Amino acid sequence: MLETCHSCGTVFNIDENILSKKIKWLRCGVCNEKWSVSSIVNKKFDKNTTKDKKKFVSTKVRFKNKSEQVMHELASIKSAVEDKTKNMSPKNNPVLEQKNKSVSEIASELSASKVKKDDVVQAKPKNKVINNNSSTKKNFIPFIFLLIIILFSTLLFFRSILLSYSFLYFPKYTKNYEYKLNELFNYIKLPILADLNHLKMINFVATFQNEKVRFVGTIKNTSNRPILVPRVKILAIREDRKIILEKVITFKDKIIFPLSQIEFNEMLEIQSKKENISVKATLIKKIYDL
Repeated sequence: MLETCHSCGTVFNIDENILSKKIKWLRCGVCNEKWSVSSIVNKKFDKNTTKDKKKFVSTKVRFKNKSEQVMHELASIKSAVEDKTKNMSPKNNPVLEQKNKSVSEIASELSASKVKKDDVVQAKPKNKVINNNSSTKKNFIPFIFLLIIILFSTLLFFRSILLSYSFLYFPKYTKNYEYKLNELFNYIKLPILADLNHLKMINFVATFQNEKVRFVGTIKNTSNRPILVPRVKILAIREDRKIILEKVITFKDKIIFPLSQIEFNEMLEIQSKKENISVKATLIKKIYDL
């Protein structure tokens, strides 16, 4: 039913089921103006009550026993009351229900929803977790294999540098295993070499004494890292270009420290008394010979 405010003209939709004879006035929610309930509503209310009375009277005639009549009347009254209460009860409004909830009720609902989520997570099959772990392991194995290959290749490529640093920091331990390392690298045809790009031989002098030749010199390291000491090859050549002496000399020192130098002083016998002999010294890159 539609009711219009006489003051501001606002139209209200009123449920007829909640109106009764006791409600005579209506108030506007906009301007607070009062007006009387329409006479049509009262007439409808009277008609409904007369219909109910007629139904109630008609049921009295049918029953012979008073007990049956009383039971039926009580049941009809109960049903009528239930119908009235249903019609008069307000419709469910979820927004208002949410507002009327207490803080404790909201907290309990949130905790219940969280428990449900945890139960769903725990209810996942274990097989999927196992499969994910196995897949991650399978993806990790090639990475480990590649890392091992890279480490091994760097070890081979920088073998001489690593050995020089090993002599620098662990001299006693490295001396015990240097020949075994040499055999290993020679077996794979990767000999240990000295870095001649940063080594220089300076102040080399050879002198003859009877059938002996003495030569002295200095090997200088121009880099900022230790370098393995190379071997020195001595050649004595006569005037007719015949080699009368060929000797490879190894030194006790294993490394030349950064920006440092070592001196050598050696004497060798020579099978010639001629004075026109030239002596040459060259550095050999290969450190060891089998």
